Amino acid sequence: MNKNKARGSALERYIVSKLRDKGFAVVRAPASGSKRKDHIPDIIALKSGIILLIEVKSRKSGNRIYIGKEQVEGIREFARKSGGELFVATKIKNILRFVKFNELKKTEKGNYVVDLETIKKGMEISDLVTYVEGKISKTLDSFL
Repeated sequence: MNKNKARGSALERYIVSKLRDKGFAVVRAPASGSKRKDHIPDIIALKSGIILLIEVKSRKSGNRIYIGKEQVEGIREFARKSGGELFVATKIKNILRFVKFNELKKTEKGNYVVDLETIKKGMEISDLVTYVEGKISKTLDSFL
């Protein structure tokens, strides 16, 4: 396994571990480099009926992370079918943030990019957990 792939896999395992520690049911489903035609996100996390779909991207240096058009469209189709909320977990310059997919910008060639400024505005993992917990509906008897 090359260094980039190993670094990406380690990041995926880290995110899975952190989400599990916060009470999520989590599946790591990496497909990069495989011969699969369908595109699925790297991580699927569930908690109390909320579905998070997370594509993980990291770069050692630079100010942007690019994602191919076909991959974005495939993952969006997966999200449409599952009803999940799409995020890209980005790690660049040791900054790990979760950015909603709708914040990706389309390039002239039709691919997608997220820049360092957008990444810095993204959610930390604790913010992501708080975001999900805020969406979980509670029954009246849970307040007794």
